[in-house]
Amino acid sequence: MNFFLMHLPVLLLVFVRLTAFFVSAPFFSVRGVPNQFKIGLALFLAVITFGSVTVQGPIPMDLTFILHVIKEALVGLILGYICEMIYVAVQVAGGMMDMQMGLAMANVIDPRTGAYVPLTGHFKNILAMLYFLSINGHHMLIKGIVTSYHAIPLDRMWAAFGSEEVMWMAVKVFREMFLSAFLIATPIAVSLFLVDLSLGIIAKSVPQFNIFVVGLPIKLLASFSMLIVVMPAFILTLNSLFEKMFRSFAQMMKLLGGTG
Repeated sequence: MNFFLMHLPVLLLVFVRLTAFFVSAPFFSVRGVPNQFKIGLALFLAVITFGSVTVQGPIPMDLTFILHVIKEALVGLILGYICEMIYVAVQVAGGMMDMQMGLAMANVIDPRTGAYVPLTGHFKNILAMLYFLSINGHHMLIKGIVTSYHAIPLDRMWAAFGSEEVMWMAVKVFREMFLSAFLIATPIAVSLFLVDLSLGIIAKSVPQFNIFVVGLPIKLLASFSMLIVVMPAFILTLNSLFEKMFRSFAQMMKLLGGTG
């Protein structure tokens, strides 16, 4: 009985961090995945990993335990949202491309979040998710959150949430998200700008030509052609994007643990 009471707080804290991470991390936070599965997966991983978590002493089940629970939940959410923020760059890039393509009103429901997203952004999200699964990114995320207990000790009362390094890291990730989105959307945006420029010259040169009737089909044909042409470059950009995701995850984990 004493053995059970000594290890129960460790198991619960490990379970809290894993659950918070699966709620916010990419792929695991998909809305179509039942919450029972997320909780069950977190509990399964907690049971098989809490024995390897090192603690300096017993964690008492008193009022201070609530602070431990809040800390673990915040750590899981922050690490998950850091990865999710990088991943959102694909959706932001799709919104930029749809704005240029004239498909800004053609929104579909994203099964990951349940929100309305641009059509091209949804297509890019599907490709990004398939590529993420093909490189075993979900396995790397699980390995990362399991190893986070070495960087951020479980028995520490609090983590460095308000440190300057953590804030700058969050700003850096936010900046990387927009830079990656611009990098993904630039080929389509530039090509469609040239198409708009050409259509404007034609409209001025030939006033009898109804540019509004043929303009949208020409832009759609040009944009779909460019999507096919730049597909290999998009895969390379995804590779770089996921490398940034895993680097940001590891760096944020070290900063929260006070070792960055």
